[in-house]
Amino acid sequence: MKLFNKLFKRTIFSLFLKSGFIWLGIGGIMVVDTPIAVAAEEVIFYYGAASQSVSVDELEDFAHIGKKSPSLKFLFNFSQQNPQLARYVLNQEFPIEAIWVANVLNSTPGEFLLRETSKIVHTKSQSANVQALRGALLQSASDDNRVSLLEVLQNYPTQQVYVDGTVFSKAFKPFNLNFL
Repeated sequence: MKLFNKLFKRTIFSLFLKSGFIWLGIGGIMVVDTPIAVAAEEVIFYYGAASQSVSVDELEDFAHIGKKSPSLKFLFNFSQQNPQLARYVLNQEFPIEAIWVANVLNSTPGEFLLRETSKIVHTKSQSANVQALRGALLQSASDDNRVSLLEVLQNYPTQQVYVDGTVFSKAFKPFNLNFL
């Protein structure tokens, strides 16, 4: 457990933001039990019973030019999070070799990391979460060996991505990152 905590604290945030995925293929996406999509169109942030839908286009505008849509304004007010920090984290790019990402995420520790991360970022049906997250990370790294959180959300292989704000806040409390 100590090894996991050490690994988690040091790598989950950076790996989540650094990683990218190669598209899993139509067969892998069909397992997700949602309509086939090349990329996510909507991110649904939820905190317990409350949720707020934000289009990927709105997140892109916010990340690139700082424009807060009414949905994002509501989300930041409701969650009491720092919009500037959120914008920084969405845009922060990390260099990472796509082949390295594939090797790590297809290992036992990588599978564990994906399972834990998919408790935060997942599909609506909560099926094939590991495959979807792996695909988004590999796709993000595959074109330029760089990954950002925004890019991972854009490349998530379902039309909707669900982000559990409550679990996210607990998982990243040691990092003192209040942004979603």
